[in-house]
Amino acid sequence: MADAVYEEMNETYRIITPSTLNRNQTGELLGMISVLLGGWFRIYPAFLAGFPVNDGGMFYTMIMDIQANHFWLPFYTSYNSLNIPFAYPPLAFYVGAIINSLFHVPPVEIVRWLPGVMNTFCLVAFYFLAREIMADNLFGGVSTFVYAMIPHMYEWPSMGGGLTRSFGMLFMILTVLCAYRLFKNENQKYFRLTVVFGSLAILSHPESIVYTLGVCVCVWLDKSRTFKGFRYGIYTSIWILLITMPWYGMIVYRHGVDVLVSAIQTGKHSLWSSMMLVNMDGITSEAYLDLLGVICVLGIAVLIVRKEYFIPLALIVIYMIGPRSAHTIGNIMLALGGGFFITEVILPSINNSKRGLIILLAITLPYLFINSAYQGYLIAQNHVGIPDRAAMRWVSQYTAVNRRFLILTGNTDAMCDSVSEWFPALTNRNSLVTVQGREWLLGGRFEEFIAKRVEIQQCINEDVECINQKIEYFAKDIDYIYISDKSTMFRCVPNTTISQTMPNVVKKLKLSPGYFLVYEQNDVFIFENRR
Repeated sequence: MADAVYEEMNETYRIITPSTLNRNQTGELLGMISVLLGGWFRIYPAFLAGFPVNDGGMFYTMIMDIQANHFWLPFYTSYNSLNIPFAYPPLAFYVGAIINSLFHVPPVEIVRWLPGVMNTFCLVAFYFLAREIMADNLFGGVSTFVYAMIPHMYEWPSMGGGLTRSFGMLFMILTVLCAYRLFKNENQKYFRLTVVFGSLAILSHPESIVYTLGVCVCVWLDKSRTFKGFRYGIYTSIWILLITMPWYGMIVYRHGVDVLVSAIQTGKHSLWSSMMLVNMDGITSEAYLDLLGVICVLGIAVLIVRKEYFIPLALIVIYMIGPRSAHTIGNIMLALGGGFFITEVILPSINNSKRGLIILLAITLPYLFINSAYQGYLIAQNHVGIPDRAAMRWVSQYTAVNRRFLILTGNTDAMCDSVSEWFPALTNRNSLVTVQGREWLLGGRFEEFIAKRVEIQQCINEDVECINQKIEYFAKDIDYIYISDKSTMFRCVPNTTISQTMPNVVKKLKLSPGYFLVYEQNDVFIFENRR
């Protein structure tokens, strides 16, 4: 039986790997396969969800704000009625607004699909970066396959909020690619391209330029270390600042420097946050065995042993300068390390054995595909479902615009609470505990706000007195309490360890004389404060 299976796979191997395929052609073929597979896994969650995955509600509003302002940059976004400065890099919002105006694609569909599409383009850019670093097509193809199959890389960049993350990541990779060629070849052509892509990175995501600058410094240390290369770096930086000055100059003129400083203070810079690198579960997000995570870390270790320091150094720099999103951006360097380990350690150990390669693929590929498909299914569960959308339509139709809502879902991770983020976008009402946008307002008090939000979300299984005590931090009083009894999330996927029953606070509110149940449908409850 085993021999029959082997012969079957051996025949398949002959079909997909003809003897005329050399090392470079194998790398190119693997790169194309990786882009196709990775592209599917990046749009698969949005396909299953039927709505933007997880977040993106604020960006949905910002697209419409730009259109309502006749494509002039608004002073503030209308999101959540907080007068949040429209200081977010606007490139992705303008692209979304243009797509809507030209092709009449609804903004909610743009937020649903465009992140995954742009994240797929990141795979193409990554392949060329990997190939450039090692000057080897096979390394480029293998690294791209590793990058394509890391579950975390089709989570955050492909979610609704990935609208800006995917743009920022794409232009960051392209900037690093051109900077690598610039410092290696000192060619004027790559100077211009680095300026263009660096400018687009600044206009895409607030953290992209920080990571881009840090990695480019690592490139200079590895490939140049000359005064001419340093001069190119200074000139590039100056030109990028000049090109993007109309945008950030307008932000500073309108809102002052404080609004930018406020956002910078939310980067979670601490020793503990930098130590996230040792937790593979939070980096690769593999549902079962952290196979890719282990391979990537081993690759980083082998690179250090062989005194190839660029990739390990860039990984450390990413975690030092921006811990908040380093678990996403760091996967770029980890995937390069994984590609190195496979091409330089695993494949040579097989020693051109066809049988050994077939056995390796037979063990690893099914696991990787099942892992990716299952993780994509889990991610797709985190979206605003039909019951909540119906309840939000009721809110927008039957409550006054200036009403304030307390949203209770039990989700203590604010970044994975889709109901909380989308509520202000779909109702045009104020949500007291929604986090999105407050980084531009709270500065150093942002972490305090998140901690207080965690406390009040835990009231979902307590009594009314818990709400009355915890709400004082957010407001003196509330008009409505919106409770969604959907699955709680752990790292943005459903937490199956918690059984779903009617929240205790719902039972208590029904008995409370101060609150009146005005809406109840499909585990969504809305109580009006009658006091």
